[in-house]
Amino acid sequence: MEAVVVLLDYDGTLVPLAPRPELAAPDAEALEIVRELAAAAEVHVVSGRTREVLEAWLGALPVALHAEHGLWTRPVGGAWRARFAPDASWLAEVERAMQRATARAPGSTVERKSASMAWHYRVADPAAAAEALAWLREELAPLPARGLDLLDGACVLEVRDRRANKGAVAREIVASARPAARVVAFGDDTTDEDMFAALPHGALTVKVGGGPTIARERVRDVAAARKRMRRLARGARDVNNDE
Repeated sequence: MEAVVVLLDYDGTLVPLAPRPELAAPDAEALEIVRELAAAAEVHVVSGRTREVLEAWLGALPVALHAEHGLWTRPVGGAWRARFAPDASWLAEVERAMQRATARAPGSTVERKSASMAWHYRVADPAAAAEALAWLREELAPLPARGLDLLDGACVLEVRDRRANKGAVAREIVASARPAARVVAFGDDTTDEDMFAALPHGALTVKVGGGPTIARERVRDVAAARKRMRRLARGARDVNNDE
């Protein structure tokens, strides 16, 4: 059987997007699918989540974990390591701005990580969230000149160290894979486009949900993505078409 390497995003790909980040713990089906994939392939979960969350939710599974868009990485059964030395000097400044945005849009929340900050506004009033988002983007506009990226995701604005990039960790994963391994990647958001772009020609890239993408294929939602993953785990030769 050919070697297969699978890269999985977490939120919006393996599990549905939740109103708040802490509510998106994996359900029994998600855990079962990851176990099935890991029995048939080398599996890497590449997520914007913190390493603490990934360890708590997926750490018992025989998969490699990559947290905060690849800043932190952990091989199967191994220890976490940082791919670069993160600079946390800007986090407090950005957190203050995001807290002010939260005051403008009740229901929004701030998530602090080791080298990124995220402002979530999924459950805030849409009009208030739009105004707060515009204000926040203006406040944070100077940050790219300091080596930071502003990323618009699914009802989230994230500021991260530019070196924390799913494309960078995807290239490392492919470089360490067995020669001629078949590479498959699933993702739903902006950061997953970096992952898709970094993969070799011939990799199967699958976009979950709507929106622009460079992925070769698209599935409509998490349920359809899970179906594809199950087919891949069963060793199906053609993962491009639903049964």
